[in-house]
Amino acid sequence: MSGAHLITDDETRRIAEGFLSNALWLGDVEWGRTVIGPGADHLKGWGTDFPDDVELQEGQRWSWKVSFTDPSGKGKGLAHQVVLDGLTRIVYGDHPNPDGWRHMAIRQWFTEPSDSRKALNLSAADQSQICQQALYGKIVFATGEAEAMFGKKLDFFEKQRPDQAATDSPGD
Repeated sequence: MSGAHLITDDETRRIAEGFLSNALWLGDVEWGRTVIGPGADHLKGWGTDFPDDVELQEGQRWSWKVSFTDPSGKGKGLAHQVVLDGLTRIVYGDHPNPDGWRHMAIRQWFTEPSDSRKALNLSAADQSQICQQALYGKIVFATGEAEAMFGKKLDFFEKQRPDQAATDSPGD
């Protein structure tokens, strides 16, 4: 992939922020920073975080991270590389029809040149799909994509529901 298509820290952070703002089922959200690049883990030393005065080596840079708990109480986290991994699974993965159809907007966004892509906003459902793919390898919690696509919740049995039957005319 050329430099004109690289996904930046700002873009992955925006995806994570969108996911977290709509994922009310997550708790204990805590933002922080991390170092990314070749050999970055060695800069931690014996601790879990990078010291503020750490000297970055060539190819290393500061980036973002966020930790939280999921509904099962498990600690989870996202960072630039984790979100990129979820995005890669969606773009390059082989998905059955319904999932492949849901991922079309993400795939198009990914193929846009960097300048164009930065001006485009992924939907909350798309951001959720990317982050859930990164965290769980699949969609675990509803993403709201039916409402985003059709303007209301998709219901194949809408006409059979008692509240809808009363409002339908006899000719339907």
